[in-house]
Amino acid sequence: MQVTCEYRMEKGACVPVRVHTVVIFVQHSDDITTSELRKQLMEKVVKVVIPRQYIDAQTVFHLQPSGRFVIGGPQVIIFNTHVYTYRTFLELPDVTN
Repeated sequence: MQVTCEYRMEKGACVPVRVHTVVIFVQHSDDITTSELRKQLMEKVVKVVIPRQYIDAQTVFHLQPSGRFVIGGPQVIIFNTHVYTYRTFLELPDVTN
C-alpha cells in the first residue's frame, strides 16, 4: 500500500492535511473478481487503516489498477508496475477489466 499525503507546516512541524492518493496492489485467489477485490480493499484496508478525516472527494484511489494478479513473482510485479506507469503517463484507459 502506498499513500501520498498533503501536509502543512505548523510551528515547524509537518501536519497532515489530507490523503491525496492511495495505491494498493495485491496478489489474490483466482476465485475473486477484480471488482469484488477492489470493494474489499476499500472496505477492509482503506477504511480501516486511513482515518476518515483525511479522505475527501478529491482523494484518488488506485485499487488493483493493473487488474488480476493471480500468478506472482518478480517478473509479474515488474511487468505490472511498468504497465501501470506507462498507462498513467500516457493517460490511457484501463482496459484490463
